[in-house]
Amino acid sequence: MTKATQTPVPRTPRGQRAKHDTATPKKSTPKPKPTPKATPKAKADEPKTPKDKQKLSTDSAPSAKRRKKTDGDLESRVFFNSRLNAHEADTEQFQPTREDRQLYDAARSAAALEEAKVTGCAVDASTPASTPGAVSVGYRVKKIRIGSYEIDSWYISPYPDEYSRHPLLYICEFCLKYMKSSYTYTRHCQKCTLRHPPGDEIYRDGSISVFEVDGRKNKIYCQNLCLMGKMFLDTKTLYYDVEPFLFYILCEYDARGYHFAGYYSKEKRSVQGYNLSCIMILPSKQREGYGKLLIEFSYLLSKKEGVSGSPEKPLSDFGLLSYRSYWRRAVYEILLHVGERARVVTIDAVSRKTGMTVDDVISTLQTDGMLQRKGVSYAIVVDKARIERFVELAREKAPRRIDSSKLRWAPFLTKNTTVVQEDDGDISV
Repeated sequence: MTKATQTPVPRTPRGQRAKHDTATPKKSTPKPKPTPKATPKAKADEPKTPKDKQKLSTDSAPSAKRRKKTDGDLESRVFFNSRLNAHEADTEQFQPTREDRQLYDAARSAAALEEAKVTGCAVDASTPASTPGAVSVGYRVKKIRIGSYEIDSWYISPYPDEYSRHPLLYICEFCLKYMKSSYTYTRHCQKCTLRHPPGDEIYRDGSISVFEVDGRKNKIYCQNLCLMGKMFLDTKTLYYDVEPFLFYILCEYDARGYHFAGYYSKEKRSVQGYNLSCIMILPSKQREGYGKLLIEFSYLLSKKEGVSGSPEKPLSDFGLLSYRSYWRRAVYEILLHVGERARVVTIDAVSRKTGMTVDDVISTLQTDGMLQRKGVSYAIVVDKARIERFVELAREKAPRRIDSSKLRWAPFLTKNTTVVQEDDGDISV
């Protein structure tokens, strides 16, 4: 076999095109161009040049070096109309350090211990003073200052925590705003323009006035009133939801204004027929007949509405004593006055004349042993001498009484009932 010999192809010098032979070379298929990869954008914070790197390193230097560099800029600026220089206007030097925080925690712990000695409440020593809830929840207001009286509290009232920590609370006797310090109280008394409760005066007899305050129209005043009332009422649970209630404020009038003495509240729409929800007389005004005066006033409003009323149960200890005393006096006066004209009196008749419910009338008669059973029915057995002696002793004390002719009031809700005016002789059968 003979080997094929290849003729060598001469190389083309640079810069000249190669002269091809007559034979056409094979066409090569063009390769697809690779798509250029997207280069990630440089971050704004990433330094691009050595100068940028040097600038970044100087910016991350400590604040002391940065202050040295910017002293020239600060000195050229004007602070507070040139009242402060650059050094005085620089606030970075006043940032609290770790030693400052330790001193603050130690001072706060010492103040909490000192306050615990005054209030008699324990402090959890294991909890840092700077942690919320370090002080025990046993704090309560021990005294209140209202007007010229300083009164000891009887029960715990849910005042805000910053006020409950103070053993003495100052209360304005006109707007009932509570304050923590005597300085704030003195300043408030000089600026307070209110001289009577924010309501309508519906009764006035001499120096005694009664105002009707709507809980929806004067919400803040009624909430402050309920918080103060809780300090002397154990069974009171209403503090902030005052909109469904009406408040009747008893005041004493003098040249300075109408001074708070007590109050009672009732629901605007009572399903059970209650004419009184809670009643409170300031301890400084007790034993002056104001409790029975407000009770009699509540029954006067019930008779004006043409319905019988009863207090909301359960009653407090002092409230129960006051109501039993008033019920006895009201029933005895009716029996003594009507017994002179009629021989037989019904319980319904006594209820209509006094405004009391039938249950309250029966309870009063049973307590005094004047309701006896005869066969299948009950009869009221009246001891006239006993009733006359009781009424005479009650009149000797000269109690405060309500004069119905001085009432200027219309019912909040009117009912479709007809009130029948009856004479004394018409209530006997």
